[in-house]
Amino acid sequence: MPATTGPGTATGLVRFGWDYDHGEFVTLSGWVPQPAREAIYQAGFSRRGDALDCWHQRRSVDPNEQIRNAARLVDQLVAARVPVANWHRPEQRNSDLSEHYWWLQNEGPFPDADRATEAAWQVICADLATDRLVPADRGLARAVLSGAVVVEAMQTFDGVDWWLARDAGDPDSSSYVMLRHDTGNGHLGITEHYASWYGPQARRDFRATQLRDTTHPPAARAQAARPSRRARMAAAPALAPLPPGPAPRRSAAR
Repeated sequence: MPATTGPGTATGLVRFGWDYDHGEFVTLSGWVPQPAREAIYQAGFSRRGDALDCWHQRRSVDPNEQIRNAARLVDQLVAARVPVANWHRPEQRNSDLSEHYWWLQNEGPFPDADRATEAAWQVICADLATDRLVPADRGLARAVLSGAVVVEAMQTFDGVDWWLARDAGDPDSSSYVMLRHDTGNGHLGITEHYASWYGPQARRDFRATQLRDTTHPPAARAQAARPSRRARMAAAPALAPLPPGPAPRRSAAR
């Protein structure tokens, strides 16, 4: 796609985001050039999402393929000088958004894996010291403390911790597991096992599904609370029919 705007030319904005109901999506605001709109359509963002006023891909498309499609489109629009931004973090724009989508596809080790390992140790030590874990889960907790199970990354949602962990050894040939830690209920368990060859992809998936910020910005939350235009039209009461007019006068028979 050729460059569509010159430097400093006022134009619209294409925002990229993810939502459970839509997958990867884009929203358009302002004047977005027709070549950019065509590129968005050709990248697979051809389905309308009224709730977010967005365009998204078919839900049958694999989530990682959706990310790759979005990443290519971001690079394409940036090269054409069409402004792009992260729908969830509006301050992340243009080349920063390109880096974000590269990060979502990154299969490499976590730079802060050592900090995650230490944080998991501290949590487990506190659990065992206060006798919070149910007896059946203490064996796994001790495996984390001994280093037999190494926690590399963690995220917390609604008070529940999700940890990506592996067995000791080379990260690229280790078997990864997903751990679910719920201090409130005293549970630590394995929710998913990954094959030994899937280690790099497990790291990629954790970035895309757990570490990625997918919160709705305040303006979007307010918009989502407001029914869509289609819903408002469907719910609007029909106009009351006009009252019948007076009966036509009949002239007297002559």
